[in-house]
Amino acid sequence: MNTQTFIINAVDFASSAIFVFIFIRIILSWIPKARNSFTQFVFDVTEPLLKPFRRFNPKGSPIDLSPIIVIILVEILRNVILRVI
Repeated sequence: MNTQTFIINAVDFASSAIFVFIFIRIILSWIPKARNSFTQFVFDVTEPLLKPFRRFNPKGSPIDLSPIIVIILVEILRNVILRVI
């Protein structure tokens, strides 16, 4: 495997992992009292990605838009990286 293929696979894996963890977090946020070690792990992994984008949520909105923003930005970043390679 050459370096270019490795980088492409790593970028694809990382972007897919971020998407999966954010999707799991969204589902877990809808389940009341779903606090356990797995839930805490998912929240610990995703919170550093989501926290900077919470300020873009409309005031008083019950919907957290930060997961959508992060997923869109990760996809844009992924596409830019893959085009550069």
